[in-house]
Amino acid sequence: MKKIAILLPCFNEGSSINKFNNILIDNIKNLPYKFELFYIDDGSLDNTNEIIKEFHSKFKHINIYMLKLNYNMGHQKAIYQGMLHLKDKDFDNVLIMDSDGEDNPAAIQEILKHNDKDLVQVLRGKRNESLFFKMFYIFYKIIFQLIIGKKLNFGNYSLLKPKLIKAATDVRFNHLAAFLDNQRCNKIKIRSDRNKRIDGVSKMNFNNLFYHAVNSFAENAENLLFVFIKLSILLLLGIIFLIVVILYKKFIIHVAVLGWTSSLLAILFNSFLISIGVFVIGILQLNILWKQNYNKNTKQFKLSSIVSNWR
Repeated sequence: MKKIAILLPCFNEGSSINKFNNILIDNIKNLPYKFELFYIDDGSLDNTNEIIKEFHSKFKHINIYMLKLNYNMGHQKAIYQGMLHLKDKDFDNVLIMDSDGEDNPAAIQEILKHNDKDLVQVLRGKRNESLFFKMFYIFYKIIFQLIIGKKLNFGNYSLLKPKLIKAATDVRFNHLAAFLDNQRCNKIKIRSDRNKRIDGVSKMNFNNLFYHAVNSFAENAENLLFVFIKLSILLLLGIIFLIVVILYKKFIIHVAVLGWTSSLLAILFNSFLISIGVFVIGILQLNILWKQNYNKNTKQFKLSSIVSNWR
């Protein structure tokens, strides 16, 4: 029987974590796999970890553990810590999903049908956030596709083979979905509508989404650099063309050119180039900081066994 680890990052989910756990177990209890659930408590300030400690399971193929992080690291780093714990463990697949109920546990059965793939990415179907949030998210996806050339319509909800866990912990990531999408492997995508949060209060506000978007660009820093190098070359060619046109009109066909025209064009192009340069340099610097200023492979958690039914 194949063994599946499920990584479940959580922060201040005391009002909903018990209900989520019941829903999750209800959706996996009849599946022909051995499961180990790893709740990653990201330094919660409420009673999340106390509630997790009281979890139980009467199903012999389901174990439950908790990784209590030493301090709040943020969602992506919490997942990374979970991966660190699993990188040397003997699992056939690792499923990553949020523990707030938005990642629909009912999709797990369909996801596991493709457990032979290196990567199963769950495309986000219908969302349940506010209209403003949806509009900004659509705008972000359009910009990402225009600049990077990819559709980023999936999140952390994914099924991975152990080799991708090793890759993620070896090179470090700051945006899991973008990192996984960059991996050249045998992958498949399935679609699942997003549920509403169990407690009804979404933690993904405008600021969080903005930082999330910036991190997705940082994860694609190399692609981004090449895109803007090409754009800079095109702009340079455009400037040269305009200069040639202005000189041609002024000295060859003797057509009057307004004195401020060439100056304005030069200022606009220079400003645009400077803005692009600042953006690209900022993204590259952010990528460097993420990769270098984090002590890889340092475990920052305490492991607790909550339910141990099989080994």
